[in-house]
Amino acid sequence: MSCYEASVQQAFTAAHSLPLPTGGREPSHKHTWVITATFRARQLDDTMAVVIDFVAVQAALKAIAADLEGGDLNNQEAFIDGRASAERVAELVAGLLADQLSGLLTGPDDQGPWLHCVEVTEAPGCAAAFLPHRP
Repeated sequence: MSCYEASVQQAFTAAHSLPLPTGGREPSHKHTWVITATFRARQLDDTMAVVIDFVAVQAALKAIAADLEGGDLNNQEAFIDGRASAERVAELVAGLLADQLSGLLTGPDDQGPWLHCVEVTEAPGCAAAFLPHRP
């Protein structure tokens, strides 16, 4: 079945470190993380003829990024185990974004928008994604 797709990006800077397969940890280091949130819909909104209102998504992503900006991701409750990987950052952002936009999202069984994917780029050419379970 065909659908439309729209994406919005937001960046933030934060540090992290990961446990190494050989033991120990890599040194803490910063990235400019780029979040790309992608939404899909079977039909366009009746008023604006869009998948989802970019302004609403931008506001939600800015709020999420502001909470993460300048910190160490390993200090976030979601990463208390010390594994703030790009994959897990994408999963965290997807959950927060879905919560903030819950009034706008319907799911793929309806015609309205659903959160299809959150991709997090931690360095040029290095990205990971989380695709939430479709309702």
